[in-house]
Amino acid sequence: METTSVHTKEQNLTKSEDTNKDSILDPIQFFKPYNYTRRVPTLICANISGNSEIVRWVLDLHQILRIEKNYPPILSEQKLKSLIGSSDNTINPVLIQTDRLLYSAQSIIQDYDYMLPDSKKLFPVHDIDQKKVYDLYQLFTTTLHTAVEQYRYTELFRSRKNTLKLLKKNISFSNRLKYNFGYRSYKSKISKQLELNNQDPVVFLVEIEKVFNQINELLFDGRKYLVGNQFSAADIAFSAIAAPVLLPVEYGGAQTKFNEISEEFRQKIMKLRATPAGQFVLKMYQEERPINLDLVEIPKRSGFIKKIMNRLLIKLTSNQGGLFYILQKRFPIIKIGIAKIAVATRHDLVVDVLNRDEDFTIKEINAKKMADQKGTFFLGMDRNNPQFDRERNFVRKATHKDDLERIRAYVRHHADTICKRMQPFGKLDVVQTLNYNVLLGVLDDYFGVPAPVQSQMKKWQRTMFYDLFLNFTGNKDKHQAAVNSGKERTAWVHKLIVQGQQNLAKGETLKDNILNRLISMQQQPEYDWVDDDVIRRNIGGLLTGLQETTSKAVVFALQELFKRPEELKGAIIAAKDYNIETVKGYVYEALRFNPVQPGVLRFCETKQIIKGSGTKTYTIKGNRMVIALTSGAMFDPVTFPNPKTFNPNRDSRYMNWGFALHECYGKYINSVTIPELVAAILRLDNVQNAKGSTGRGSGLNMGPFPNNYLVTFDS
Repeated sequence: METTSVHTKEQNLTKSEDTNKDSILDPIQFFKPYNYTRRVPTLICANISGNSEIVRWVLDLHQILRIEKNYPPILSEQKLKSLIGSSDNTINPVLIQTDRLLYSAQSIIQDYDYMLPDSKKLFPVHDIDQKKVYDLYQLFTTTLHTAVEQYRYTELFRSRKNTLKLLKKNISFSNRLKYNFGYRSYKSKISKQLELNNQDPVVFLVEIEKVFNQINELLFDGRKYLVGNQFSAADIAFSAIAAPVLLPVEYGGAQTKFNEISEEFRQKIMKLRATPAGQFVLKMYQEERPINLDLVEIPKRSGFIKKIMNRLLIKLTSNQGGLFYILQKRFPIIKIGIAKIAVATRHDLVVDVLNRDEDFTIKEINAKKMADQKGTFFLGMDRNNPQFDRERNFVRKATHKDDLERIRAYVRHHADTICKRMQPFGKLDVVQTLNYNVLLGVLDDYFGVPAPVQSQMKKWQRTMFYDLFLNFTGNKDKHQAAVNSGKERTAWVHKLIVQGQQNLAKGETLKDNILNRLISMQQQPEYDWVDDDVIRRNIGGLLTGLQETTSKAVVFALQELFKRPEELKGAIIAAKDYNIETVKGYVYEALRFNPVQPGVLRFCETKQIIKGSGTKTYTIKGNRMVIALTSGAMFDPVTFPNPKTFNPNRDSRYMNWGFALHECYGKYINSVTIPELVAAILRLDNVQNAKGSTGRGSGLNMGPFPNNYLVTFDS
C-alpha cells in the first residue's frame, strides 16, 4: 500500500459550507491511498487506549456494527505505521470504511456529527459551547491522558503478571505470544515513550487530581453535563480517559480488575471515585454508555466459490433486456404447473392482469406479513375491503401539491452537500454515505418520522421490506426479524404520535410533515373513526419501501449508465445543467434495462381467462400465483418502439413502479428522489464506478440489497 506523510494538506478535510464558518474544530484527518472491501467498517485501535474507548463509545451511540481489531501498546503504533505511514500515537484509532479512512478520535467524532441534527452533535455548533467542549476535550485527551497513562503504568509495572494480563486482553494469539517473549523490551519502550524515569506513581497522581479538581469546580453548580444541558464530546472524553483510574464496569476496552491490582492502587481508585468528578464519570458510564447492543452478526467474507458465482450471476444478468424481449415475444404466458405459477410477459397481458384487481388480488401476497409486522396498510388490501378506499383517501388528503418540490429541494441540497464534502476523499459509497443519509433525512423532514438511531431505522426498513416483498421461500428467521422490527418501529412511531397530539393540545403549531398532518386531521369530525393505530399503520406503510427500493434504483441506474459511455455523457451534461427531467429520462430507461424488480405478484383464486388486446385467449387455473412481468411488458415493441435501443426520450408509459390500483404509492416521490440522487453523483468530476467488488455489479450485497456501491472521481 502506498504511504505518505500523515500531515500532508490533502489529508485534512476542510470545513464544509454548511458548518459554522467560525468553527474552531480541527480539520478531519484522513488517508487516501487504500482499498477496503468489507460490508461493515473496521476499527483499528489500541486495546487499553482511552482514545480508542472514545471512538467505541461514539460508534455504540450510533449502533454501528463493525470489525474491531485491537493491538497492545507498541504493536498498535507499528500497525498504524503499516496503514498510514506514521506511528504517531495521537492518530489512534483508525476507522476504515469503503470510501474513507479516518484517524484520530476527534476526526471520527466529527465525521459522525455531520449526519446528526444540531441538537445531537457531540461538538456543538454554537460558538461559545463549541469552544468550551473543544477546550475540555483537548485538556482530557492531552494533559489528563498522559497523566493517566503514566500513573497506570508505574502502578502496573510493579507486577509483571498483572501487566501482561492487562496488555494481552482482546488481542490476537500471535500478539500475545510476542508480549510473552518480548515483555522486557516492550516495557522499556513504553517507559521511554511515557518518560516514566522510575518516578513514584504519586507524581503522576497529582496531575490527575489537578484535572479532577477543575471538574469538581465545574460540577459545583449541579449541572448534568460538563457543558450546558447537552451530552457532548467533553463528557465522553473525560469519562473514557479517566476510566483506567476509576474502573467502571461498563468500560468497552481492556482494563484491569480490582483483584488484579495492589491494595494501595485500590485505595487510590476509591478516593478518586468518591470525588464529584469520579462520581460524574461513573454516572456517565451507567446512564450514557451503550452496552450489550443487539447487533447482527458481522457479515462473513465471500469465499472463492461464492465470488465466482457472484461474478457469473452479474454476467448472466448483464443483458436482461434481451431476455425480456425474447420472453414477451415468444412466451407471452408461461405456466409452471408443478409450482402453481403463471407468468404474464407481454404488455397487453400484463395490463389485463393488473387492471383486473378483483380477479388477481394482492391480499394473499403480503397482507398476512403486514399484519404480523403490525403494519396493515391499504396497499396490502384489495378493492373489496371497505378499509381500502377509506384509509387510502385519508392518507391522500395529507399530501399537498407542492410536496414534490419540497422533497426535490431537500434531496438536491443534501445530496450536493454530501458530494461536496466527500470530494477530498475521491471516493463515495453511494449506498451508505449518500443514499441512506439523504433518504433517512426525507423520512424525518417530510414524513415526520426521524430515526431514533440511523442504524436502527436502516435495520427496520431493510428487514421489513425484505419479508414483505422478497421472502418468497417463507424463511422463518427473516420473517421473525421483520416481526421484531415491526414491534420496535410500532413503539417508536406511537411515541411520536402521542408527542404530536400532546403538543397540539397545548396549542402549539406542529411542524409541517405527513405525520403531523395526519394527527391534525384526526381531530376533524369527519375523521372520528381514525384512531392512533390507523395513523401509525399508514405512516409505517409509506415508509417501508422508501429506503431500499430507492437506493437500489439509484445503484442500478448508475450501473447501467456506466456500461454505456455515450449515454453516460448525455446524462452527465443534463445533470451538470440541473436538467432533471432529462436525467429522469436516462434513469427510467436505464431501469428498464436493469430493473429493481422484474415484476409484481398477484393471486387468482379461481380460473381466469386473459387475452389482452389480441384475439388469442390464455387460461390460468385457480389457486395460482401470477407474476406480472412488468419488465417484459417494457420490451414489447407495440408500446416501446425499438425496445432494444436505449432511448432516454421515450413517450412510453414506464412500469418501473408497477401499474394500476396497487402501483407503488411512492411513485411520484421516486420520480424526484432517484433522478436527483443520480444527478448529484454524475456532477462529480470524472466520476466512474470503482474497480473491484465495491464497484462491480450492484456492489457488496446484503441479500438482494446493494449494501455498498463505490464510485471514484477527481478530488
